[in-house]
Amino acid sequence: MSDRLKMKEIASLTGYSISTVSRVLSGKSYVSDRAREAIVHQALELGVLNSMVSGRLLLNRIAVFAPERTFQGRGDIFYLEVTKGISEACASHRVRISYHGLEEQRADLQKFLQKAGNKETDAMILIGIDDVTILKLASTLNKPCVLINSVDREMALDAVSPDHHAIGFTALRHIFETGHRRVLTITCLRRQTLCMRLEGIKEAYRLFHVPFDPQRDVLVTEGFTAEEAEHSLDEWLSGHDRESWPDVIFTNSVGMTGGVIAVLQRHGLTVPGDISIITTDVAWNLQNPSTQPITGVTVPCRDLGFEAVHLLQMRLSRPQAPVYNVLLQGKVIERGTVSNATRHAARSEQGLI
Repeated sequence: MSDRLKMKEIASLTGYSISTVSRVLSGKSYVSDRAREAIVHQALELGVLNSMVSGRLLLNRIAVFAPERTFQGRGDIFYLEVTKGISEACASHRVRISYHGLEEQRADLQKFLQKAGNKETDAMILIGIDDVTILKLASTLNKPCVLINSVDREMALDAVSPDHHAIGFTALRHIFETGHRRVLTITCLRRQTLCMRLEGIKEAYRLFHVPFDPQRDVLVTEGFTAEEAEHSLDEWLSGHDRESWPDVIFTNSVGMTGGVIAVLQRHGLTVPGDISIITTDVAWNLQNPSTQPITGVTVPCRDLGFEAVHLLQMRLSRPQAPVYNVLLQGKVIERGTVSNATRHAARSEQGLI
């Protein structure tokens, strides 16, 4: 059936004009909610949207909001990767994307309303925004909105995030399965998502029956820079006897790993001969020439952007569907910086640890 005949049938069944049907199916925003819902429902019944969901997006313009550092020269590579995923998902469609800096907390409400409320904006994607007021406003604008790496406690907005709990658990499970037991985690806890990762770490300790002491096993920094990790680890090592130093250091980014390696080199320690290292980062950054290739658990950042665009499409085609919270999994990439501690494994099997 031709597109024209499909639109005529939908118009006949819904009572709306062909031009109104055309506007809805082409993603135009100046259509009443009642008309949009009726036309989309009928299009679904006729199977018209089956090809459109994987074909043309029902959107013309998406406003993307992210912390300002995302768009700076040496900014947040995690969120920059997310924006690349959004761009790739829209590349084959006639969709315009506008990017706007917005702080994680105490965001500029007027700026958000001006950009998100613009009649030309059909949908929104919010990356790493924790401001509760912004999230509530987004849910009242009557436009599809997807959160990336954020938590909406009101459960009103679709969201897609890395499975932070699983990423933390997977990293520690990999360490414990290689026989190590003394692990120092260096992390920043400024966001709820990072606290979820710590909970995954603690679950791995419980599963392997390893005692967890937050004073001994976790080193918290303000941010993710190499300088902060270097300074914090220097102080930690100075305050502990050599016998209590960890077998493995788990950092939460390749950048932090650079600071850790600098400290170990000053102490004459090798990786993984003396101390093993594991981290989390985007896959390509684990092969970082500025430090050395690092074993790590990948964070699927670019996939987050891709999936967010398709959640927007789903929300347009199924406006009454339940709110989604999609979690994407990472995976371990072995780069040779975690040694196989066979002596620990043997003692564990004998029940001595």
